[in-house]
Amino acid sequence: MSRKVIYRTSGQNHGLITRIINPHLQGKLTKPFVFLDYINGQPPKHAGFGWHPHSGIATFTYYVEGSTDIQESTGNKVSLGVRDVEYLEAGNGVWHKGQIRDDSYAKGFQLWIALPPSLQRQEPRSTFLKSGEIAKQGAYHLLLGKYNGLESKISSPYNLNYLEVNLDAGQSWTYHTPADHDILFIFLYEGGLTGDVQSQSAELIVFENGNLPVEFHTSNGAKFLLGSAQTFDYELVVKGSSIHTSHELLRNSLQRIQEIKSNILIT
Repeated sequence: MSRKVIYRTSGQNHGLITRIINPHLQGKLTKPFVFLDYINGQPPKHAGFGWHPHSGIATFTYYVEGSTDIQESTGNKVSLGVRDVEYLEAGNGVWHKGQIRDDSYAKGFQLWIALPPSLQRQEPRSTFLKSGEIAKQGAYHLLLGKYNGLESKISSPYNLNYLEVNLDAGQSWTYHTPADHDILFIFLYEGGLTGDVQSQSAELIVFENGNLPVEFHTSNGAKFLLGSAQTFDYELVVKGSSIHTSHELLRNSLQRIQEIKSNILIT
């Protein structure tokens, strides 16, 4: 029995960036994965993301081509190269910015993950990994979670997995969904899929809830992100880049964000 596809989209393109998952739309089907931006193109001079706040979520920044310089209001500064990671649990409020280096083609992703209430109250924390620290087995890199005997070095904020999968021409690969996961999506960003799951890049595919395995086939090669998770039962309160599970938590974090902004402006 195959697992049915319930939703497909190529997202909304805005030049260098395509919005693949929006918290108000696709994010209702994929939460705790509530947002995904796909960065793809030759960046113009000084392209990037200026100082902007987050709260109530974790952000996961990951480039498969190109590089970026990141700075946080926590004082952290880091340069990310190919398959390096910035994982930021925004908690009760944080600011960060990113400067894409304009000397090379950029292909990358920023994912937002909704946090359970206990983590929304905590101080922000970051984890930075170099590409060699990413768990890898066969066709996939394990970015978050636990799968097939591997475990990410990043402590996951929720019961979820996040993988990057690279299939060669003529290759097949099966994702054996954990028994307690019922959310599953992929974002095919390069190549094409054949067989039960057919797609041409770039496309988000959301599967019906359940934990059936899914087999992926490709004739000419395929690269995609995969996310699976236990259902996130909380309703979300969204205001810009702050996403919380209650109005009280949102109000408290927005106040904290304004306090931090003042410190940034003074600096």
